Amino acid sequence: MAPKRQPVLIGWLGVFLLLPLSGPAAPDAFHVANWNVENLYDTDDDPDNPYDDEFLPHNPTTRWTRVRFETKLDNLARVISDMNHGAGPDLLGLQEIENRQVLEELIQRLPAQPYGIVHYDSPDPRGIDTALLYNRDTFTLRHSMTHPVRLKWRRETRDILQATFQDPRGKPLHVFANHWPSRGAGVEESDPDRFAAARTLQRAIGGLLDRDRAAHILILGDFNDEPASRSIRIVLDVKPYPSPSGYKPDALYNLTTAKSEQGRGTFFHSFRGRTDWRMYDQIIASGALLDSTRIEYDDDSLWILQPAFMTEPRGRRKGAPVPSFVGQEVYRGGYSDHFPIGARFTFVK
Repeated sequence: MAPKRQPVLIGWLGVFLLLPLSGPAAPDAFHVANWNVENLYDTDDDPDNPYDDEFLPHNPTTRWTRVRFETKLDNLARVISDMNHGAGPDLLGLQEIENRQVLEELIQRLPAQPYGIVHYDSPDPRGIDTALLYNRDTFTLRHSMTHPVRLKWRRETRDILQATFQDPRGKPLHVFANHWPSRGAGVEESDPDRFAAARTLQRAIGGLLDRDRAAHILILGDFNDEPASRSIRIVLDVKPYPSPSGYKPDALYNLTTAKSEQGRGTFFHSFRGRTDWRMYDQIIASGALLDSTRIEYDDDSLWILQPAFMTEPRGRRKGAPVPSFVGQEVYRGGYSDHFPIGARFTFVK
């Protein structure tokens, strides 16, 4: 009787031979981006934060309704989905986030990637935080924490967010999301606040490099300073990219330097008839990441995303991003007062 059963066994063997021997192919690249999304508040009153009253339905200036909040989310999702040629970024640093709930509602509108969230409430007086979204098919979150920035007179500001991911090749990638204190009080008067943020970040990075001089580090954020500003060039000791002398593994290099020197920027500034662009949003990488045999930075990939649909077509602000409000009074129903910035890295096979 045994011979009669043989064709069945061969048939099953053929099926097994046709089955894949491994899971889905690992990605060959990842895209990293940063965006200050300008006052992403919900419409719920936070009793512990009186400053969120500016973005509540009863506020006579903003009249921040659920419809306006959802319009903002839809607009942000449209821009984020437009990144990376329509695939969305794999790592996205965000600034001016009120809480985790607004992030949950945002990622529901981002079907292209299965995003995870890294977020902590910070002590900022306005209740705005930094956050990271990451593609869970590309990166695995291993650890996260925050670094408080101590300002003079015990004033409070946004924490610096740190997250450690494992990339598809098993190598740790350390990512820092920043939103340094603003220039609202004047550049020179507010410089010490950004110096304090730079020193806080420097200490955090120093702790990593003490353990691993060849750590892969990415620093994202709205620094409220430019690549040539003292807080970044001198205090944090970030060098321009590209570097003609090569890349030291434990040094930092600013990928946005060249575009900043060309007069490009992410934030449109207009004052007394003069307008200019400022590269407040930046991407900084460690030399070990830029000189890695496992990951390669695509030199020509750095972009400032300026789609026509979120750009002012005419008038004094022609070319600027369309914000939610102009002057915090005129509702535009737009996107943000910053353009996003991004770059591409390739995994070397």
